[in-house]
Amino acid sequence: MEFLEAEDGGVKALQDDAAPHVPAGCTTIFSPGWEVDATGGTANLCQPMERDLYDCYKTCFWPAQVPDYLNNNPDWHSGCASATQDWRKIDLIFP
Repeated sequence: MEFLEAEDGGVKALQDDAAPHVPAGCTTIFSPGWEVDATGGTANLCQPMERDLYDCYKTCFWPAQVPDYLNNNPDWHSGCASATQDWRKIDLIFP
């Protein structure tokens, strides 16, 4: 916080601007343009899939963001009667 001395001898404070609000769980918003990493490039995105997902969640830099309520493939598990018995049949979905 900065302080200025007024002409009448009083002190006035200048408040800092409020930080932008980012909702918890980065995918609660749809914001195209976040498809870059913290350096503005694409080299450090959460690829391959096996990379530390917590790091990607914590810094909010995902390869592409979609809202939590959007599901383009709701029947991805329809080929499996039981994941515990047929786990080899489960497909991974890559955009």
